[in-house]
Amino acid sequence: MTVEASIDPLSYAASLLDAVGADREQVPAHIALDCMQAAELLELAGGHAEPVPLVDEDPRASIRAAMGALGLLDQETFATPYVLDAARAARRALRQLR
Repeated sequence: MTVEASIDPLSYAASLLDAVGADREQVPAHIALDCMQAAELLELAGGHAEPVPLVDEDPRASIRAAMGALGLLDQETFATPYVLDAARAARRALRQLR
């Protein structure tokens, strides 16, 4: 079973962020931790991370895709503390990933 952004944005974003966090070749530990934290927060919000590949094998593209998926959420879901905190952690990881 695979997750799709249009069907389950929380799970899709959590899956991508978890994949970035697991990429020990391209992602430094402190950035991986931000991504894993974001994935965990999205799971607390109701998402379910599943193994997925990185978007184009690119951690930055994967974080951007995860953030795009969060943009598909309805206002009420996006405004929950878990989702907002996850979005902040993902944004912080994207800024640090050069």
